[in-house]
Amino acid sequence: MAANANDGTAEGQKSKNKLPNGLRPLLEAFARESLRSQPTDLAQFGQIFFETLIEQKMRNSESTVEALLGDKFNYDIFRSELHEKLKKVSSPQQNGRPKSPMDIAATKIQAIFRGHMVRTHPEKFGLDAETMDGLNQKMRRNSNERLEAVDFKKDLKRHSIGGYSHAEQTNATPEDRAATKIQSEIRGFLARKHYEQQKKDSSVAATKIQAQIRGFLTRKRLEEQGFVLSPPRSRASTRASAGDVKAQ
Repeated sequence: MAANANDGTAEGQKSKNKLPNGLRPLLEAFARESLRSQPTDLAQFGQIFFETLIEQKMRNSESTVEALLGDKFNYDIFRSELHEKLKKVSSPQQNGRPKSPMDIAATKIQAIFRGHMVRTHPEKFGLDAETMDGLNQKMRRNSNERLEAVDFKKDLKRHSIGGYSHAEQTNATPEDRAATKIQSEIRGFLARKHYEQQKKDSSVAATKIQAQIRGFLTRKRLEEQGFVLSPPRSRASTRASAGDVKAQ
């Protein structure tokens, strides 16, 4: 009976001291990045490390710590964001002033573009197609859920008494306004480029049509004057006839 009691106590002590799920990969990642970065302030480094990890976990709510730190693709994204933040903290701000909203918005757009490049050309980043398909499906699902939530909130405001208030319309942050401005400039540039290409294509097509009409009118006028003309031939048939003459 005493032996059974001792066994029960040992099992309880063992379960009490069991490592929490995800602790081992978390400590390994923290130690790995600490050795790689060699921070002078380890406490500040730890704060940035865990803040970055929490942000990524919020973006991937279904993923566990083991999934985030154990998956090569997710870990590369986490490490890239971590070192970007470390650079901002370690490097002194230019002229002692913080970044402008335009710079912050441009950084966000660049990050979105880098993510697009990774998803479009995964082989350049050492990722296989199967892994990217799963990640793309998951990201689309999360994106659709967020968009549905935003649309639902907009519908509630739209159909509520008073609708959107002026304060809500003008309460955008400087970063949001700067991002909107950059996006509008990009859209304007792309629209102008598309219009110029369409204008060029239309000009070429109009020139060809005018040439055909002029040729038709010239032949018709000559026929009315009594000249007998052979029907016009295509360029391909003309080149074929020229080839036959050369062969003879």
